[in-house]
Amino acid sequence: MVLRLTHPSRVYWPGAGITKAALAAYYEALADRLLPHVADRPLALVRCPRGIAQPCFFQKHGWAGMPAVVRRTASRGQELLSIRDREGLRALAQAGALEIHVWGATLARLEAPDRLVFDLDPGEGVAFERVTAAALEVRDRLAQAGLASFARTTGGKGLHVVVPIDPGVSWAEAKAFAATLARAMAADSPERYVATLSRAKRRGRVFVDYLRNGRAQTAVASFSPRARPGATVAAPLAWAEVAPGLDPGGFTIATMGERLAAQPRDPWAGFFDVRQTLGTGAP
Repeated sequence: MVLRLTHPSRVYWPGAGITKAALAAYYEALADRLLPHVADRPLALVRCPRGIAQPCFFQKHGWAGMPAVVRRTASRGQELLSIRDREGLRALAQAGALEIHVWGATLARLEAPDRLVFDLDPGEGVAFERVTAAALEVRDRLAQAGLASFARTTGGKGLHVVVPIDPGVSWAEAKAFAATLARAMAADSPERYVATLSRAKRRGRVFVDYLRNGRAQTAVASFSPRARPGATVAAPLAWAEVAPGLDPGGFTIATMGERLAAQPRDPWAGFFDVRQTLGTGAP
């Protein structure tokens, strides 16, 4: 039975005119691409039940009236949310979940991360070309450590570099590996990069954020929209696209269907087939 949308004409993104029904249609149209990145993983949602012009909130636990297709799982005394299928995505649209963030592990192996995420966040005064340069440097450093990586927009002003790994290390080991790489970049080029949370130190630099690699930390999922003007999307990229002139604002709910139809090849083809371990060496 298909979940009925209430108030389907409610506008979630006023500037773009995108309604609840349009978000549900987007999730349905991209389900084959989106679900492999979110199904059976703990979720954190940005919910905006009345659209981005009204208050939004971050939700990791269940809510009153939550459909059963949004599943609840207990871990260490905390409730985790997850979905499995298209009906789960439709339920998220109904609930005003405009952003889908995921753990770097599956429900089946919560203590064994299967990906790293480096979030490249430009400080004040940093041109986007420097973010693309930072992503390429992260890619090259990972390659030197024998690791393949993939790029995506964040739907905001930064980029993510995502590293699929075999789930054979602990959260502490995964975070330590990511921290070593981030700190090495900051040490080698302190005028360009910073690896600390301090906003004061980020001015004029790119923050190489490795902190999303801890247990229960999340990153926005590939193909997830963002609760921002323009209905931007976290879009997977080919490395050839990570270059001067890349416009992260061009990837939106309205443009993603055309983009996917025009692509001769999935830029993340093989992502789920990569078999690689962090090993013992420093990145």
